[in-house]
Amino acid sequence: MILNRNGKINTIIILLTIIFIFVGSVNDAEARRRKKKRTYHPNITKQQAIDIIRTNSESVSEIAGLEPKVVSNAEANALNATDGEGLSTEVGDRGEVIEELEQEDDVLVSIEEFNTLWGSYLDEEIESPYTGYGIQKSEIMNEIMGKLGTPYKFGGTSDGAIDCSAFTQKIFLESADVLLPRVAREQINVGKKISRKNLEFGDLIFFYTYSKRFASHVGIYLGDNLFAHASSKYGVTVSSLESSYYKKNFIGGRRLTSKDIANYGVKRNEYLNAERSVKHK
Repeated sequence: MILNRNGKINTIIILLTIIFIFVGSVNDAEARRRKKKRTYHPNITKQQAIDIIRTNSESVSEIAGLEPKVVSNAEANALNATDGEGLSTEVGDRGEVIEELEQEDDVLVSIEEFNTLWGSYLDEEIESPYTGYGIQKSEIMNEIMGKLGTPYKFGGTSDGAIDCSAFTQKIFLESADVLLPRVAREQINVGKKISRKNLEFGDLIFFYTYSKRFASHVGIYLGDNLFAHASSKYGVTVSSLESSYYKKNFIGGRRLTSKDIANYGVKRNEYLNAERSVKHK
């Protein structure tokens, strides 16, 4: 059969339409699959994070008002068996490769029971109730505990979904009326440099997750190699610096100074009201 010019054009249009419909259906299916995979379970994440604290650090447990817990290696192995599930090639915070992270987030941690007896007190045995820059540790920890399980979203700044740098920004704003810069690559310029061996509770810690030209992930150090952060895998949680992924991508720490507290200090209520006004305009 010989097609004229119009016939060829019509045939091409039909073929392209079929292709677009097919590609669209595949993309929709993939989007649904990813959405299903990335579903967060806040209570499960809270349980995981708190048990990580309880089984890995007595000192951090004391700050959090939690009872430390000792488990056997066999229990830890069994409870950590789900760490590799749900592998994906999705990209998280500024290029964080989820598949790589999940394969190398490999430190054994206990995920056993959720302890609801969180209090805002400090144990008498804690060396100091304050960070090196003068903020009460329990205030920082209280804000962290309240946000455990919050879903991750790149660019998110709300209590419903948040990214790593918005998380650290919120913690310092709500615990100490200190407003840090918005993104990790700017937060790394705040405070003084701290090496890993000299990290203390409340220090900011930074990672490369995409390019070694800049910091692209940030968390708050808690002690005993544990840190709180908004993870693209779990949402707001607690992880270990001993995991292969975080160990190899670790840049360093920064500790706020009294000068930073003065420079970045704000009246929180006034700031939040001004921010709401801008959003409603």
